Amino acid sequence: MSLASLIPASEEFCVLRTQIVDNLLACRDGDSALLYLYLVRQGKSFDERAALRDLNLTRDRYDRAVHTLTSLHLVIKPTETAQKPSEKPAAPPRYTAAELRARREGDHRFASVCQTAEIVLGRTLTEAQLRTLMNAYANLGLPADVLIDLLTYLHREKQTVTRRDIEEQAYLWADMGIFTAEAAAEFLSRREAEKPLLQEMMRALDLAGRDPAPDEYRYLSGFIRQGFDAEAVQLAKERMYARLGKFSWKYLSGIMESWHAKGLHTAAEITAVEPQLRQSKPASASTAAATPKPPVKQDGNLADWERDWLEEFHAMTRKEGNGNGI
Repeated sequence: MSLASLIPASEEFCVLRTQIVDNLLACRDGDSALLYLYLVRQGKSFDERAALRDLNLTRDRYDRAVHTLTSLHLVIKPTETAQKPSEKPAAPPRYTAAELRARREGDHRFASVCQTAEIVLGRTLTEAQLRTLMNAYANLGLPADVLIDLLTYLHREKQTVTRRDIEEQAYLWADMGIFTAEAAAEFLSRREAEKPLLQEMMRALDLAGRDPAPDEYRYLSGFIRQGFDAEAVQLAKERMYARLGKFSWKYLSGIMESWHAKGLHTAAEITAVEPQLRQSKPASASTAAATPKPPVKQDGNLADWERDWLEEFHAMTRKEGNGNGI
C-alpha cells in the first residue's frame, strides 16, 4: 500500500495538501485519518503488522480504514497481480538462553505466560518453546493477557498443543490485530460463531475433515465477513478450476473480491450474472490434479484482474516448462 498524493518533505516536516486534509475531515472516520498519518510518517518503511500493533487496530477496523482511504483515492492498494512475490518474513530475533532466562525471571508478565504454557503443554518449557513465546511477546508484541488467552484457546480446542500451534496462532493473532483482551474475546467469540460455516466452506473446497490452517482461516473468515455462504465458495471453486485448472487461494480470493465489488454474495445472485456457472459440473482438487487442464482461452467473460492474473500464471508455467526456470 502506498500514498497516492504527498508533498515531499524533510525528516523534520510532513506536509499534507489542503485537499487531503479536507477529505480526511469530511470522511469523519478517526481510524482512516490515523492510518493515513501513520502512512505519511512511516513512508517506505510501512509495515502492516506493525501498523495494527502501533495503532491498536483490529483487522476489521484496519480493513475498513484502508477501504475508506482507497475510496477517497488517498492510498493505492496494489492488486494481487501488481504485487511482487512476497519476500519471506524476517526471521525473529535469536534470543540467547541468558536473555530468555533473564526475561522470565525479571518480567512477571512474561513469567505468567510461561507458567500457563507449561500447564497447556504439560511439561517444563524447552529453550525452543521459550523462544517461541518470547518472539510472540517481545517481537510480535502480543501482551501477556492476550497470550494467555491464546494458550487457553489452543488447549481447549486441541487438548494436545505443540510449539508449532503456538507459533502459527501467534502470527495469526498479530495479523488480525489482536493486541488487547477485548479484541481477543471478540475474536474468539466470532470464531466460535463462524465454526459451522467454516466447516461448510471447507467441505465445499474438498478440504473437509480438519480445521482450517491459519492462512486458510484468513481467507475463509474474510469471505464470511463479506457476506458469502458455502454455495458461493463452491461456485468460486468451480470457476477457479474451469479457468485455472488448479487450486489457488489467491485466485479464489480474487473471484470472491470481484463478486463482492459487484454486490453478489449468494448463489442466486452470482448465477444470474454468470449463468454458465449454473450448468457447470463440480470439480474437485483430486480431479483437477489427475487431469491437468490446458491454458484457458481468454474471452470476454474474464475480468481485467483475471486476464492479467492468467497471463502471468501461464507465462510462469511456460518458463518453468523450459527447465530450471530459464
